[in-house]
Amino acid sequence: MCEIKQELETILSEYTTAELKSLSGDENLADIGIDSLSLVEIIFDIEEQFDIKIPHEAELEQRGFSLDSLADLLHLVTCLYQERQS
Repeated sequence: MCEIKQELETILSEYTTAELKSLSGDENLADIGIDSLSLVEIIFDIEEQFDIKIPHEAELEQRGFSLDSLADLLHLVTCLYQERQS
């Protein structure tokens, strides 16, 4: 999970000036300067980096995931990556 977090921070750092390592993870993505357009680009980058497919918002909500905070994003990517490895 540590490697996933580091890779995720690398991707996110391209879209925000916030110091990601100093954040708790509960911060809302919008609060650290990531808007909806940037989030779409981040999703594409994540899918490419981790070779996963992030479902549409309705399916995410149905599965209990959200894309609101750094912690949410880390949890989602970790779960999807682990599913792919199985």
